Amino acid sequence: MKFCFICGSLQIGHDGVGDYVRRLASELINNGHQVVIVALNDTYLSAIEYAEQAYEDTVINVFRLPANMPSGKRYANLNKYVSEFKPDIISLQYVGFAFNKYGLPIDILRLKKIAQGVKLHIMLHELWCGMAVNAGLKEKVLGKAQQLFLKLLISVLSPESIFTSINPYALYLSRIGVHADVVPIFGNIPVTELGDQEEWADLVEKANLSALSSAPQNWLIAGFFGTTYNRPGLKELLETTAATAKSAGLKFGVLAIGHGRGQNVSELLTNIADAAYWQTGPLSPGMINRSMELVDLGVVTSPVDGIDKSGSAITWMERGIPVLISAQDKTYKKTGMIALGVYQANSQTDVLEAYKVKNKLIPKSRIKQVAMAYTVCGLN
Repeated sequence: MKFCFICGSLQIGHDGVGDYVRRLASELINNGHQVVIVALNDTYLSAIEYAEQAYEDTVINVFRLPANMPSGKRYANLNKYVSEFKPDIISLQYVGFAFNKYGLPIDILRLKKIAQGVKLHIMLHELWCGMAVNAGLKEKVLGKAQQLFLKLLISVLSPESIFTSINPYALYLSRIGVHADVVPIFGNIPVTELGDQEEWADLVEKANLSALSSAPQNWLIAGFFGTTYNRPGLKELLETTAATAKSAGLKFGVLAIGHGRGQNVSELLTNIADAAYWQTGPLSPGMINRSMELVDLGVVTSPVDGIDKSGSAITWMERGIPVLISAQDKTYKKTGMIALGVYQANSQTDVLEAYKVKNKLIPKSRIKQVAMAYTVCGLN
């Protein structure tokens, strides 16, 4: 089967949806399918680019159209590319803001003509802004406009199938008359890649990790990966975790892996005596995995009701590392979450329980399940 994925950008490591599609494309290619990816509004380049991108050992053909190109030219180029490739299915990976700064990409309705005679699928990674209870008036007004546009988009394009990533999104969509199948996302970092020893030794020296890497059994390490949001209760979570470490006779430290966007976690450690802090900076997939081996508890700052679309949460879970969330997250339900290895830091007892299940959780990769869902979608 021939798949053509359309997303906003394909700058490796800088666009979550682009990284998602790249890994999915790799899995589909390894299953015997032909796959191309088009970046329709790529802000990371200024000229058209035909290129090859790789995920692990799999090479994927990509076509990147710069955001600074007039819309008419971008869609004309897309039409030509699709006509030449002759896909069996076009999959639009939709995030409104990826195609328009207001999240209202009216031009994308041109896909109706481009996709004539081809199965059209839409994956709704995001719906509309202003959903949060504490959203401001401007955000809610814009969100309403985005909601109306999304209804128009689906009405005009009439896709054969629609996916979204979490149950709450499917519920929101049902309220506006749209049926979507829930297909979970997966982590974008390959689990098996570990780099080489020389690269690891360089990182240990650069990030001053020797005290931790030489005796990890002496530490209780809270890990952060991806964007950290300053959610209510995050400071208290760290204080509870530090107190748990002290009670267990362990040193306490925080390891921030990767770019470290968002909240500066080190600022939350000022009142915790003897807390250690390490920041790795940007890393290769292999070094991300090696760093994560040092982590006992992965801290996630996304709301727990959306944890199935949190890239950082899924990255921890795919490695069997327990996830810790704030005690102030009111949507946490212990029964379902414990089965996933997600714990709420209400007390030292909770943190200790999470700490003890590391290496006992069974890591689950979702990529094969997701690839099968796309394959079935193309066959139906």
